[in-house]
Amino acid sequence: MAIRVNISLTPDTLEHLDQYAFEQHKSRSQVITDYVWTLKTKNNVVRNQMHFDEMVNTNHKSRKR
Repeated sequence: MAIRVNISLTPDTLEHLDQYAFEQHKSRSQVITDYVWTLKTKNNVVRNQMHFDEMVNTNHKSRKR
């Protein structure tokens, strides 16, 4: 499911984005998406979510009663 997001770009940035998208045979959205997924993040778990191993350990500890 895609979610629509509004962003503000200067005219020269938009022109550069459009040129890059044209050269790569992609849409603006696909260029932005591809770029975002190349970025490195500090944590590999999405905020407010638990890693599977943490969930298993939490459930295991609660069952030891």
